[in-house]
Amino acid sequence: MIPTSEKDTLYEALAEAFEAFISTISQFDESVVNTAPFTGSWTPAQVVTHILLATDGLPDNKTTSTNRVYDSCLPQIRPRWEDLNQKFQSPESLEPDSLPHEKSELVTELKRVKDKDLAIVREKDLSIICQDFELPSIGYLTRYEWLWFIQMHLKRHQFQLENIVNRSLEAGR
Repeated sequence: MIPTSEKDTLYEALAEAFEAFISTISQFDESVVNTAPFTGSWTPAQVVTHILLATDGLPDNKTTSTNRVYDSCLPQIRPRWEDLNQKFQSPESLEPDSLPHEKSELVTELKRVKDKDLAIVREKDLSIICQDFELPSIGYLTRYEWLWFIQMHLKRHQFQLENIVNRSLEAGR
Protein backbone atom coordinates (compact mmCIF):
# COMPACT_ATOMS: atom_id res chain seq x y z
CA MET A 1 0.00 0.00 0.00
CA ILE A 2 1.36 3.37 -1.00
CA PRO A 3 1.00 6.03 1.70
CA THR A 4 -1.36 8.89 0.86
CA SER A 5 1.47 11.37 1.42
CA GLU A 6 3.55 9.64 -1.29
CA LYS A 7 0.63 9.75 -3.72
CA ASP A 8 0.06 13.43 -2.88
CA THR A 9 3.73 14.22 -3.51
CA LEU A 10 3.60 12.40 -6.85
CA TYR A 11 0.36 14.16 -7.82
CA GLU A 12 1.81 17.60 -7.07
CA ALA A 13 5.11 16.91 -8.84
CA LEU A 14 3.37 15.54 -11.91
CA ALA A 15 0.88 18.43 -12.05
CA GLU A 16 3.74 20.95 -11.72
CA ALA A 17 5.77 19.24 -14.47
CA PHE A 18 2.80 19.29 -16.87
CA GLU A 19 2.01 22.92 -16.06
CA ALA A 20 5.63 24.00 -16.56
CA PHE A 21 5.81 22.11 -19.86
CA ILE A 22 2.52 23.63 -21.05
CA SER A 23 3.71 27.08 -20.00
CA THR A 24 6.95 26.65 -21.93
CA ILE A 25 5.30 25.53 -25.18
CA SER A 26 2.82 28.38 -24.79
CA GLN A 27 5.71 30.87 -25.03
CA PHE A 28 6.33 29.93 -28.65
CA ASP A 29 4.86 32.03 -31.40
CA GLU A 30 2.66 29.98 -33.73
CA SER A 31 5.01 30.85 -36.60
CA VAL A 32 7.92 28.89 -35.08
CA VAL A 33 6.14 25.93 -33.48
CA ASN A 34 6.83 23.82 -36.59
CA THR A 35 10.34 25.16 -37.25
CA ALA A 36 13.52 23.39 -36.17
CA PRO A 37 15.88 25.87 -34.47
CA PHE A 38 18.96 24.12 -35.89
CA THR A 39 19.84 21.17 -38.09
CA GLY A 40 19.10 17.85 -36.44
CA SER A 41 16.74 19.33 -33.85
CA TRP A 42 13.12 18.50 -33.37
CA THR A 43 10.67 21.34 -33.81
CA PRO A 44 8.78 22.47 -30.69
CA ALA A 45 5.70 20.70 -32.11
CA GLN A 46 7.69 17.48 -32.47
CA VAL A 47 8.89 17.72 -28.86
CA VAL A 48 5.27 18.07 -27.73
CA THR A 49 4.13 15.24 -30.01
CA HIS A 50 6.82 12.99 -28.53
CA ILE A 51 5.69 13.88 -25.01
CA LEU A 52 2.06 13.19 -25.92
CA LEU A 53 3.02 9.77 -27.27
CA ALA A 54 5.15 9.00 -24.21
CA THR A 55 2.85 10.26 -21.47
CA ASP A 56 -0.70 9.47 -22.60
CA GLY A 57 -1.45 6.98 -19.85
CA LEU A 58 0.62 4.02 -18.77
CA PRO A 59 1.67 0.76 -20.43
CA ASP A 60 -0.70 -1.12 -18.14
CA ASN A 61 -3.10 -3.13 -20.26
CA LYS A 62 -1.34 -6.21 -18.89
CA THR A 63 -0.44 -5.99 -15.19
CA THR A 64 0.57 -8.15 -12.29
CA SER A 65 0.83 -7.70 -8.56
CA THR A 66 4.25 -7.77 -6.97
CA ASN A 67 5.95 -8.27 -3.65
CA ARG A 68 8.68 -5.77 -4.43
CA VAL A 69 8.62 -2.26 -3.03
CA TYR A 70 6.56 0.04 -5.27
CA ASP A 71 9.42 2.52 -5.80
CA SER A 72 12.45 0.24 -5.80
CA CYS A 73 13.47 1.13 -9.40
CA LEU A 74 13.45 4.90 -8.84
CA PRO A 75 17.08 4.98 -7.60
CA GLN A 76 18.11 3.46 -10.96
CA ILE A 77 15.93 5.82 -13.01
CA ARG A 78 16.52 9.18 -11.30
CA PRO A 79 20.27 9.67 -11.85
CA ARG A 80 20.02 8.96 -15.58
CA TRP A 81 16.81 10.86 -16.32
CA GLU A 82 17.50 13.84 -14.10
CA ASP A 83 20.91 14.36 -15.74
CA LEU A 84 19.82 16.86 -18.39
CA ASN A 85 23.14 16.59 -20.23
CA GLN A 86 22.61 12.89 -20.97
CA LYS A 87 21.00 12.17 -24.34
CA PHE A 88 18.73 9.23 -25.12
CA GLN A 89 17.44 7.72 -28.32
CA SER A 90 13.67 7.69 -28.51
CA PRO A 91 12.04 4.34 -29.26
CA GLU A 92 10.63 4.31 -32.78
CA SER A 93 7.07 4.10 -31.43
CA LEU A 94 7.58 7.44 -29.67
CA GLU A 95 9.16 9.25 -32.61
CA PRO A 96 7.15 12.32 -33.60
CA ASP A 97 5.82 12.81 -37.09
CA SER A 98 7.00 15.70 -39.26
CA LEU A 99 3.52 17.08 -39.95
CA PRO A 100 2.73 20.66 -38.95
CA HIS A 101 0.69 21.08 -35.77
CA GLU A 102 -1.25 23.98 -34.31
CA LYS A 103 0.00 25.11 -30.92
CA SER A 104 -3.52 25.40 -29.49
CA GLU A 105 -4.29 21.79 -30.40
CA LEU A 106 -1.05 20.61 -28.82
CA VAL A 107 -1.82 22.50 -25.61
CA THR A 108 -5.34 21.06 -25.52
CA GLU A 109 -3.94 17.55 -25.90
CA LEU A 110 -1.34 18.16 -23.18
CA LYS A 111 -4.10 19.23 -20.79
CA ARG A 112 -6.12 16.11 -21.65
CA VAL A 113 -3.12 13.87 -20.99
CA LYS A 114 -2.33 15.72 -17.77
CA ASP A 115 -5.87 15.13 -16.50
CA LYS A 116 -5.72 11.47 -17.52
CA ASP A 117 -2.38 10.86 -15.76
CA LEU A 118 -3.42 12.73 -12.61
CA ALA A 119 -6.60 10.64 -12.48
CA ILE A 120 -4.42 7.51 -12.52
CA VAL A 121 -2.61 8.79 -9.41
CA ARG A 122 -5.92 9.25 -7.59
CA GLU A 123 -7.88 6.25 -8.85
CA LYS A 124 -5.57 3.31 -9.59
CA ASP A 125 -3.46 0.94 -7.55
CA LEU A 126 0.01 2.37 -8.15
CA SER A 127 1.87 -0.65 -6.75
CA ILE A 128 0.85 -2.85 -9.73
CA ILE A 129 3.59 -3.82 -12.22
CA CYS A 130 2.92 -2.68 -15.82
CA GLN A 131 3.89 -5.40 -18.28
CA ASP A 132 3.18 -3.78 -21.64
CA PHE A 133 6.60 -2.16 -21.89
CA GLU A 134 9.92 -2.86 -20.23
CA LEU A 135 12.15 0.15 -19.58
CA PRO A 136 15.51 -0.74 -21.19
CA SER A 137 18.21 -1.74 -18.69
CA ILE A 138 15.78 -1.39 -15.77
CA GLY A 139 12.81 -3.67 -16.37
CA TYR A 140 9.09 -3.53 -15.72
CA LEU A 141 7.91 -0.64 -13.60
CA THR A 142 5.05 -0.12 -11.20
CA ARG A 143 2.45 2.50 -12.05
CA TYR A 144 4.03 4.64 -9.35
CA GLU A 145 7.45 4.41 -10.99
CA TRP A 146 5.99 5.06 -14.46
CA LEU A 147 4.28 8.21 -13.26
CA TRP A 148 7.54 9.47 -11.72
CA PHE A 149 9.25 8.56 -15.00
CA ILE A 150 6.67 10.68 -16.84
CA GLN A 151 7.39 13.58 -14.48
CA MET A 152 11.14 13.30 -15.17
CA HIS A 153 10.51 12.93 -18.90
CA LEU A 154 8.43 16.12 -18.92
CA LYS A 155 11.20 18.00 -17.12
CA ARG A 156 13.84 16.76 -19.60
CA HIS A 157 11.82 17.94 -22.56
CA GLN A 158 10.86 21.21 -20.89
CA PHE A 159 14.60 21.82 -20.65
CA GLN A 160 14.85 20.99 -24.37
CA LEU A 161 12.04 23.46 -25.18
CA GLU A 162 13.71 26.15 -23.06
CA ASN A 163 16.90 25.64 -25.07
CA ILE A 164 14.91 26.02 -28.29
CA VAL A 165 13.33 29.23 -26.93
CA ASN A 166 16.78 30.57 -26.09
CA ARG A 167 18.21 29.63 -29.48
CA SER A 168 15.22 31.24 -31.20
CA LEU A 169 15.72 34.44 -29.21
CA GLU A 170 19.43 34.46 -30.05
CA ALA A 171 18.60 34.00 -33.73
CA GLY A 172 16.10 36.85 -33.57
CA ARG A 173 13.05 34.73 -34.34
